[in-house]
Amino acid sequence: MTENNIDFKKLTEHLKVGVFRYAPGVKGKFIYTNAALSKILGYESKEFLSLNVKDIFVDGRSYIVLNRKLSQEHSVKNYEVRLKDKKKNIIWCNLSISTIKNSKGKLQYGDVALSDISIKKKAEKEVKESKDMFQTIFHNSAAAITVTDANEKIIAWNPFAEKMFGMGKKELFNKPVKDLYPPKEWRRMRGFKIRKRGMLADIETEVYRHDGSLMEVNVSISVLKDSEGNVIGSIGIMRDITAQKILERRLRESENKIHIILDNSAACIMLIDDEERIVSWNQFTENLFGMKKKDLYLKHVKELYPPEEWKALRNANIRKLGGNHHINTKILTKKKKLIDVQLSINVLRDTDDKVIGSVGIMQDITEQKRVQAMLVQAKMVAEEASSAKSLFLANMSHEVRTPMNTIIGMIDLTLDVEMKDEQRENLVVAKEAADNLLGLLNDILDLSRVEAGKITLEDIEFHMPNVLKSVVKGMSVIAAKKDLKLSVNIDPNVPELIEGDPVRLRQIFINLINNAIKFTHKGTIETEVKLLKVTNGVAELHFAVKDPGIGIPKDRQDQVFEIFTQAESSTARRFGGTGLGLAISKRLAEMMNGTIWVESEEGKGSNFQFTGLFKVIQQKATPDDSEARASAGSEVSLQNVTILVAEDNVVNQKIVVRMLEKQGCIVEAVVNGQEVIDAIEKKKYDVILMDMQMPVLDGLEATKLIRKNEEHTGNHIPIIALTARAMQDDKKRCLDAGMDGYVSKPIDRNKLYEEIGNVINKEIRNG
Repeated sequence: MTENNIDFKKLTEHLKVGVFRYAPGVKGKFIYTNAALSKILGYESKEFLSLNVKDIFVDGRSYIVLNRKLSQEHSVKNYEVRLKDKKKNIIWCNLSISTIKNSKGKLQYGDVALSDISIKKKAEKEVKESKDMFQTIFHNSAAAITVTDANEKIIAWNPFAEKMFGMGKKELFNKPVKDLYPPKEWRRMRGFKIRKRGMLADIETEVYRHDGSLMEVNVSISVLKDSEGNVIGSIGIMRDITAQKILERRLRESENKIHIILDNSAACIMLIDDEERIVSWNQFTENLFGMKKKDLYLKHVKELYPPEEWKALRNANIRKLGGNHHINTKILTKKKKLIDVQLSINVLRDTDDKVIGSVGIMQDITEQKRVQAMLVQAKMVAEEASSAKSLFLANMSHEVRTPMNTIIGMIDLTLDVEMKDEQRENLVVAKEAADNLLGLLNDILDLSRVEAGKITLEDIEFHMPNVLKSVVKGMSVIAAKKDLKLSVNIDPNVPELIEGDPVRLRQIFINLINNAIKFTHKGTIETEVKLLKVTNGVAELHFAVKDPGIGIPKDRQDQVFEIFTQAESSTARRFGGTGLGLAISKRLAEMMNGTIWVESEEGKGSNFQFTGLFKVIQQKATPDDSEARASAGSEVSLQNVTILVAEDNVVNQKIVVRMLEKQGCIVEAVVNGQEVIDAIEKKKYDVILMDMQMPVLDGLEATKLIRKNEEHTGNHIPIIALTARAMQDDKKRCLDAGMDGYVSKPIDRNKLYEEIGNVINKEIRNG
């Protein structure tokens, strides 16, 4: 190292300013750095030698600009630039550069002195931000800000001041501030001696607008002084509170009205202090208790109640809960008369959540209690009548269905044998009449169950298109007798697998299609279903049955869904029926959260429509899903199935046995539940058909005993209820007792065979 270098190092090493020498170029190489530079940038001296000067610049372009400036001017002074230290932190620095040239006059070195000005830049930024913030607040404040000089003349103001006063620069500049105030208000402001106090906040006063109108304002004033304490002006901030003051006046008026309302209220209202003493009340309180001010003021509230009622109120923990409403209790009047009241209490607390009292509101419910007691009595009478009605319907169902079972069963069996055409025709007519009578009985029972709220919809998965197609296929046989056709139209957007009650949905469709067939002479009856919308996985479906029949007059369309009502009084005589089917359909549709209606024109046909909500299980059913649901109730071979029939009516017993034997079943019969228990101890049967009402031991008790015994043996024999009791509760009682299926009388052979197949399939699946 040369002597010059040694001198340069000695000269710069102890400086507090960062110094370095570098060889100018595209990137620049460090030649020498002092200790202060290492402290500023965080690099060791030897680390600088492996760096380019460009590396310490945040922005590489700044380095290029600096070099260009240096080549043009040969030196740089007080150049502010952002550098980065070893940890990549940004540092604002002030640079000064002088150059050293070689003997040929070419730039050889650049000597740099830099100082960290980050603190200065931060302070400048904060000052600027503070100034910008002040300017923003001043210009955008929703309050009028005015600055006055030592002579109390306005010299500055913000835009909101112009807007609030309706004045411009011409009216405001050098305006004496006292001219803004009415004389009496200015005298009042002078009385506050604001110059002496230095500041005064939240003064409510009045000032003039430019048009001479008065506005109410809230004023805060700060006095400005110089370094020697001399007043040089002031800053005033005004807020327009005209609307607020109007509101306050209205509130006071409202409070007065509230007092009037309270005093004229037909309820007792009391204010209680923190020691549970009465401190305020309305006029009705005095009337209810028969007391005056001397009786009520500071009276402990517990003295208004009988001891047992006060104890109950104490146990309700009202203070802790913060209130309680609609409490039925009793109070004592001045003459010790008991009165039934309904009490509401709201506990009052201060800002520290400390209880400071409560408000109690009482209403005299003596008359209400009397009426309520009468209603309870009336309800009991109504429930007894409803119970008697249900019992009557259940008994009627049993008593009518038992002989109907014999009639329909014998007709069905007789139709299976060879006979003359005339005999067959007579039996077919008798069978149709019996079926109509059974349909009427079912409608009456269904309607009574719906009205009594004893029908509940099931929520099971089913295949929507298959249900509709199945109904139409079955009804097509009836339609064909009148040379009518049925068509099915299913919107492809309708989800195939849904959750709901397929039995009740089928029932509505059967009622509507039956109705259409009855009143149509020729043509096609159209059935359709389409999707209206899906919300949160629940589909709203629209169903329709459209016929080209006789139609319904406009003035009768709203009545067709009423009980025992048809479009014309002569309709029943001409076409038959009671009008119950549509009434039942209406109630079932409503239970599905839908509605039902008809659009019709007399002589041109009718379009019966209804909606329902169903949970979507699957948009499109897979072949396995469809097959599983299609085969769930399919027929199975009953050949050699061993069946035990429990039936105490000998004729009905023979009918059931003959029905089953025609299907290849091996059948035995007994007449009561005890004989069933005895029989299964000696022999194994595939299925038991169990009548509910039998002597010695009825079907329900026999089933319970069988199921209890099976808990020890681990066996399970399917039991199907075979009963003339067809109420909804009867089916539930059978299933609750442990039965696997249910068939009502009169027995539909196909339903009986299907139910036997179902329980056998279920038993096979369960292993």
